[in-house]
Formats: sequence, structure tokens, C-alpha cells
Amino acid sequence: MLPLVLGVLLTLGTTAAAIHFVGMETIVRQRLQSTRLSPEQMQTAIERSNTPGQLYFTYAATVVISCLAMLSVAGLLTLFALVGSKQPSFGANFSMVTLAFFPYTVVVCVMTVLVLLTAPDRSGLDINNLLATNVGAFLNKETMSPGLYTLLSALDVLSLVETGLLSYGFSKVNRTTFSFGLFAVVSLWIVYVMIKMGLSLIF
Repeated sequence: MLPLVLGVLLTLGTTAAAIHFVGMETIVRQRLQSTRLSPEQMQTAIERSNTPGQLYFTYAATVVISCLAMLSVAGLLTLFALVGSKQPSFGANFSMVTLAFFPYTVVVCVMTVLVLLTAPDRSGLDINNLLATNVGAFLNKETMSPGLYTLLSALDVLSLVETGLLSYGFSKVNRTTFSFGLFAVVSLWIVYVMIKMGLSLIF
């Protein structure tokens, strides 16, 4: 539970730093650029971005999404564990997932804050792909299809390391081989990327 709490607090702090240095209006504008909202709808959303209610909603959503992500990954890995372990425990898998994600969260948060602090022109930062640790960060998304850009952005060095940590933890907690753990984690990653690609094409 402690890694989860610390991870959520780090994520909240990084979210606050991004809002402070980049500005909520810029963040909302960038996130809406790839949507199919009309100019009037987009302008309305941007105008509401700096209201206290929107800020509170953003922080609350950060906490909820972080917790739900851990619960979902742990639950799905527990289902995979049914194949290779006689008595998989959701509690053990949940603890493993929160522990495995904690180093990833620390590195991402620290790198994000460093980028925000050192960027000469923060208005030019791409808040949706802030860290140059993936293939998509080196490409022009304006000249690519949303689905392909989403796929290339998912090819991330940090995610590769996190996949290894989760696979190792899965094999130890559920008493399976590392290869089966890798298969389980990569399978979830593929489904996650496919969902993101689909959403990018729809919205």
C-alpha cells in the first residue's frame, strides 16, 4: 500500500508542477487539438480550464485513474495467473504491481519536473508526449496518422524496463516461469496499445 500512496502523491505533485509551469489552458488546448470538437466547443472548454472546479476535477481524476490502473493491472494479471498457479492471490499481485510501478513512477516524475524546469520555452512543450524516451517523440505527429503515432509513442524505453519488472514480479509471486510472466504482461500491453490506437482514430 505504501508504494501506491507514494506513487499517487508523486503523480499529484508532478501534475501540479505541469499545471503551474505550462498552464491549464495550454494543457487543455493541446489535448483537444486531436479531437473532433467544433471551434466553439473547444473555446468553451479552454475558457473553463482555469476554474477551481476544473482544477479540483483534474487532481481527483489523477488519484482515481492511478488507483484504477493498479487495480486493473493486478486483476488482469491474477486472471493470467490462474493458468500457471493453483492459488493466485489478488492481494499479492496487487502489492507486486504497486511495487513494480513505483520505480517507473519515480523516474517519470523526476524527468518530467526536470524538463519543465529546464525548458527554455514551456509553451512549446508537447504535454501529451513530454519525455523523449519513445520513438514518437522524434517524429512529427502532424504528418502521421493518429494510430501510427500512438503505436510509435508506445515503443518506450521506460515501458520496456517496466515490462521486465512486472514480468519478474509476476513469476515470483505466482510461482511461474519468467517467460510466462513476460507473455502475460506483454499481452496486456498489446491490448492497451490497441485500445489507445482505436481511441485515437475515433476521437
